This record gives sequence, C-alpha cells and structure tokens, in this order.
Amino acid sequence: MTRPSDTIDESRPVQGSTLSGKARRVAALLSSRPKGWKSLLYNTAMAKARRPGPLMLPVHISIEPTNVCNLRCPVCETGNGSMERGKGLLDKAKFEKLIDQVAPHTSVLMYYFMGEPFLNKHAYENIRYAREAGLYVETCTNGDFVDAKNIIYSDLNEISFQIGGMTQETHEIYRVRSNLEKVLRNLTALIEERKKHPDSALQINVGFIVMSHNEHEVPEFLHWASELGIDQANVIDPCVRNVLEGHAMLPKDKRYWFYDEEAFERGVLRPKHVPDNECTWIWNSIMINWDGSVVPCCRDPNGHHVLGNVFETPLKKIWNGKPARDFRKRIVTNQGGVDICALCSGYGVPRLEPKRPIKFQVSRLSLDEAPIDFVFDEVEESAQFETAPTSTAP
Repeated sequence: MTRPSDTIDESRPVQGSTLSGKARRVAALLSSRPKGWKSLLYNTAMAKARRPGPLMLPVHISIEPTNVCNLRCPVCETGNGSMERGKGLLDKAKFEKLIDQVAPHTSVLMYYFMGEPFLNKHAYENIRYAREAGLYVETCTNGDFVDAKNIIYSDLNEISFQIGGMTQETHEIYRVRSNLEKVLRNLTALIEERKKHPDSALQINVGFIVMSHNEHEVPEFLHWASELGIDQANVIDPCVRNVLEGHAMLPKDKRYWFYDEEAFERGVLRPKHVPDNECTWIWNSIMINWDGSVVPCCRDPNGHHVLGNVFETPLKKIWNGKPARDFRKRIVTNQGGVDICALCSGYGVPRLEPKRPIKFQVSRLSLDEAPIDFVFDEVEESAQFETAPTSTAP
C-alpha cells in the first residue's frame, strides 16, 4: 500500500511544535496576506501577552444550524439527552443578517455544533449565502441527510463525514440509530457528483473516532479510505466527559488518548497537556448557538458562559464587551478554575487559507508525538487488505 502523506491540522493541538515551524507559518501569513491575517497575528500576540483586549474581530466563527440530531451518541450532550439548552433551528433571515455583519472580517465559518446540520432545511441555502459573501465554509455530518447535488450547489468548501466503525455492528455502538450503509451510500454519491463538476473546490473528508470497540479497525479504515476517492482521512483521538465514560469508550492503545494515563488510573480525568493560562483559540474564534447566544467555544455545549446575543447586539460589541473580556481575563489569570477548560488542551489558531489536498492524505488529530506511522506499519504488515473491498457496509 502506498503511504499517504501525514498532515497535522494547525487548528488542533500538537505536542512538539517547533519555534521554526511557527516562524514559517507567520512568514507564510506575511507573504500571502490572506483575509484576516492582521487580526490573526494581532489577537494571537495579545493572547501570548495575556491581554484580554481590546481585540480585532475574530477570523473564525462557528455557527450552530441546530442542536437537534437523529442519532443518540452516548458521549454527546444532544445524543444522551443531557443538553440544558432549548432545542431549535437557526433562522435563515437572521443568519443572513449575521453573515452580512461578519463577512468583512471573518475568513472561515464552521457551520456545525451540537446537532446534525442538514436537519436544518435551509442548510444548503445558508452555506451558499456565506460562500457568496466570501467565507470559507466547512461542516461536519453524520451523513444521514447529505444530498450530493445540493452540496455541490451550495459551493461548500469542506465536509467531514464521521463514522463509528467499518461494519454496522461496530458503527452503531457509538453512532446509535445510524445505518452505515446509508451513510456510505450518501458519501459515495457525493464523490461521484463532485466528479461531474471538476470546477468544484469541495474537499471531502472522513473521520474515524478511535474507541475501544473499533480500534482494531483503524488499519482497515485507512486502507479503505485511501481507495475511496476522498481527500483526507482523519484518525481522531476520542473525547469523554468523565472517568466512567472513559472506562467504557477509551481504546486500550494509549497512543490514541488525549488524557493523562497516570491520573486516569487514580480516577481523575485530565488531559495530557494542561494549558498554562493560555488559549489562543478563543482570542481568534467565537461560537454562536442557533438562537444567537454567543459562548466562548465548543467546550460550552450547554451555554453556561453566554457572552451576549448576536441577534440583539452587534458581534463587535459582544467580542470586546465586558463579559467576553472578563472571561478571557479568567483564562490568563486562573484557567484552572474555568470549568469548560478542564478537559481541553487547546486548539491552536484557526487556518486562514485552507486548501484542498493535491492527493489523498491522512490527518491525526492527537496529542501523540508520533502522528500516524505506527498505524501504517500495521496496515502494510497485514496481507488481508490486499483484496479488501472499497466498502464494508453490510
């Protein structure tokens, strides 16, 4: 098997990041000067200086199409029924007004949060509106409701299908109520539809969250993905909310863990890397729920830290308003006392110029220092994949 090139998403935490690597990224920004480059550099410098503001407006915004989902994933607040916020759908007219407001400074829009985005009947129109306003738009989906032709129509930049296993049996252990055959059928239809539109800039990814019930399938997933016709396969270390979930879900192979193994043995769940009163992500990004309420980031699914509402107050006032600045001050003075930071290692800085890979590649979303080689060694040593089918759906 040909080994795809390994990549690390710069918006995710990676141990062992070098100063020279950061310097190269800064040099690249100064050279290309993409939309939002001044804001990214200034706000990141403010984060490093531990100053809560005033900041330039955020280059990255996440907007929640809905917090409703058809699945019942047991670690997700929406799926397990522990969501404390009311359920609803993002209003199309309000979304368009918001996009008009943020388009001059926003580079990337993540159209996703605590629900299945394509349950919002205006999803494709919303995406197209944001694209016509000049935003790079990405989303994540369980795949059940993806319509290939509408995805192409929307001019979406990047979509990530998430699967829970290579067979229905393993897939549905976490993706409860999902039919793998249907998901893969929709994925394949999108791949084929993209072929009909060679001018499409759509990047198609498939994510595989590694858990105890599917860790043995990672080599098969990578082999299958490399022959499917997608752009990127993401091997993702799992997140859990407590030790009990950890015992049920975390893989035996600790190389797939975000969490401190020694602490876990003592009954304590905490990340391997604990940030030292620093989070460059929330100095550059903001999270907007379906009802317009603004929270610091995706680590606040229940809306415990509402900073304002963009349907009532302009984002620029919220971004540098007292609640937002007070929250950032807490980060730089006592991050250990901020509940939503307890299980997070940070997300780095947003990408301003995401580009579709030239060839198939693998991304390891992990804190492990050896990104993916050990998995490929297993793939290449296993002869069973020489004749493996391109789809293992039942």
